[in-house]
Amino acid sequence: MHKSNPIRLKNETKPTNWTNEVTIEYPTTLKPKFTWSDFDITDNEFYFQVISDRDDDSISGTYSYDHFFQYYNTTNIVLNINTATPKDLVVDDNYNFTLMAVSADNWVNLRIQKSFVAE
Repeated sequence: MHKSNPIRLKNETKPTNWTNEVTIEYPTTLKPKFTWSDFDITDNEFYFQVISDRDDDSISGTYSYDHFFQYYNTTNIVLNINTATPKDLVVDDNYNFTLMAVSADNWVNLRIQKSFVAE
């Protein structure tokens, strides 16, 4: 049996920042590229990106060390939680992008959430 390592809660000393500020570009049709800033947070170690449909059902989940993610390009992905290749996005359908910037001790420093329409 393994006892879990303690989880450090920092909700009072370092609350999670929330924003919807993310740049969304379409270098390729139906493959949006998301780019974000750390907003002066200096201890982010990695980024967890989730694409979900209008009902908030997950389509894709990936981790990277970079400040960008392009659906569904895995060249900068360090951990892929998808069990299969995610389905293609559909033109004019609504989706959600959620990003969590995480510190080395697994505290979510920043959460970005933005709806977008696939182009």
